[in-house]
Amino acid sequence: MKAIVLGGTKGIGKSIADNLQNICEDVVAVGTKDIDTRSLESVNEFIKKHNETDVLVLNTGGPPDLKFENIDDKIWLEYFNSLFLSFLNLVKKIHVKKGGYIFLISSFIVKQPGTDLIISSSIRSGFVSLFKSLSKIRKENNVSFINIAPGPTKTDRLVNLVKNDNMTMEEFCETMPAKFVPEPKEIGLFVQFVVKNKIKSLNGITIPFDSGLLENI
Repeated sequence: MKAIVLGGTKGIGKSIADNLQNICEDVVAVGTKDIDTRSLESVNEFIKKHNETDVLVLNTGGPPDLKFENIDDKIWLEYFNSLFLSFLNLVKKIHVKKGGYIFLISSFIVKQPGTDLIISSSIRSGFVSLFKSLSKIRKENNVSFINIAPGPTKTDRLVNLVKNDNMTMEEFCETMPAKFVPEPKEIGLFVQFVVKNKIKSLNGITIPFDSGLLENI
């Protein structure tokens, strides 16, 4: 069994790749030096080398948190390529074998957009809608499409963001409804469980790992 994990060298992606190592003979965990999702040329070069898999994990870094008025056309286009067009091309051109899985790592904000993270919430929400449609289009191949929507997760990036806000992780956790922030391994173990046990009843679904942040789930 083969798995391709984008953003698989750190954070949530690395945890997914590490856990898939337990059940897959070949795990291709790639970082930005292997594929830059902001560049369609980079994506197409990657596809030439990796055009078939059993498990495909779509994961990439999120855009900056900018005020709507400060987002110019160049920034919109850069992250439309990164979070939408690149993922579209990967799903379209990489053959996922019958009975395989495509996991999208998005964000809890696709369920509850707000005034923050405007770029991320708008473009990710659009791709999640397409992802749902693809789960029906590809149903004859028994390929499962599962969107994982994490909230704040204890990655190095979050730790640095909290530190920059002059907070400790303990103080940050107190601001969360569940009073804790999950480790990336929770998502990695979930992906491993689904693939290992061939769970096929989850398809076209969004699963939040939000620590209680969402109000209407």
